Parts: sequence; C-alpha cells; structure tokens
Amino acid sequence: MNAGPDLLETTVAAAAGATRRLTTKEKVKTLIGLSGATDDTLLDQLIDQVSDDVARYCGLSADTAGAFPTFGAETLRATWYALTGDRDDILLLPWRPSAAPTTVVENGVTLTNDTDYRLLPGGALQRVSGGCPSIWDPCFKVVVTLTAGWSLPTGVPPGVEARIIDQVKLAYQGRKRDHAIRSETIPNIHQASYAVPGGDSIGQSGLLVALESVLSPYYRDAL
Repeated sequence: MNAGPDLLETTVAAAAGATRRLTTKEKVKTLIGLSGATDDTLLDQLIDQVSDDVARYCGLSADTAGAFPTFGAETLRATWYALTGDRDDILLLPWRPSAAPTTVVENGVTLTNDTDYRLLPGGALQRVSGGCPSIWDPCFKVVVTLTAGWSLPTGVPPGVEARIIDQVKLAYQGRKRDHAIRSETIPNIHQASYAVPGGDSIGQSGLLVALESVLSPYYRDAL
C-alpha cells in the first residue's frame, strides 16, 4: 500500500464561516437556553474552535500549502510522483470524509472508474485491469481530482452534531473558570469538582469522550 499523495492542492476551498462549522449557534443556544444575540459572536468563535479541534483530532489531511483541513465540502487535487521501485495496487487518498474521485489520470491517460480503478473502504484507490488488482505505473505520476467533505452545517450526521454541541456547551460554560483549578470548596456553602482532560468524561485530546467515540469512523492516525 502506498502512502498518501506527494502533493495535495485545494482547488475549490470551503469558505470561512458557516461552510466550515459543524453546527450552528442557533442549535447551541437552544440547548443552553440562551435567547437574544448577546453571545452570538462568541458562540460562532467557539464553534469555529471546536470544528478545527475535531478536524485535527481526526487527522484530516492538510494541503501542501498548509491550509487547515475541514470537514466542509472542497475540491482537491492529489498527485503521486514516480517512485523508486514498483508501486502496488493501492493509493491512499487524502483523509477527508466522503472523499470521491472525479478524475484519475495515470501518465497523462484518463482512467475509467470500475474498469481501470475502484474506490475501496477507508479511502483506498485500487488499480485494476480485467477486474483484477494491478499495479499503478511505477514510472510516472498519478493525478486524482476528488471531492471531499460534507455540505456544512446541514450535512453533519445527527449523532456527531449532538456531541459537537455538547463540546461547544462545555467551552461556553467553562470560559470564565480557571482551568488550573480541578476542584474548589467553600466550607458549608459550595463544593465543586471539574472535568479535566484525561478524566472520565474528557479525553487526552480535550474533546469529550462521547465525542471521540462518535468520531471513530472519521479518525485516522497521521501517516
């Protein structure tokens, strides 16, 4: 199996703002019980932060120019250059949700889906010939244009969005707390213990354990 592309370019990027957010401030406000627009800007900022944290946690592929990856819909161009020795039958597409090739060009020749290549689970692009696995040409480059991502904010799976909202709620309600304090006690008046990364409810990533769990289908370790 060959690693991800040598060059990854974003040809049609998700715009800033709503097309990169994994939920909306209106849904967060409903959960928290907020009304009015006082905290709208803050909530958008927290949603942006959580959306970026989730993309980083899941190991989504960044393009070669360093643009931060997103779950939002984008068009990408991935290029594999000639290798020393033979390629095998598998190329790994950039790790993004719903990645789907639109054109695959090997050594200047446009290949045909299901005849010359097929998309396998996990973002693996397999070269085929006569219905059987075949090696990718080891001497020349392969260029794949693909679409990837969800139409945001409406395209997020409901179970994932629910946990995203919980994460934004956690950030909103904890913004005024000193995060160096794990517990505090005022005798006969108040006692509180706070969830911290690595505890029962928050993972080492800083994301809620429940959120990490629903993100498991979209997670891949960095190559």
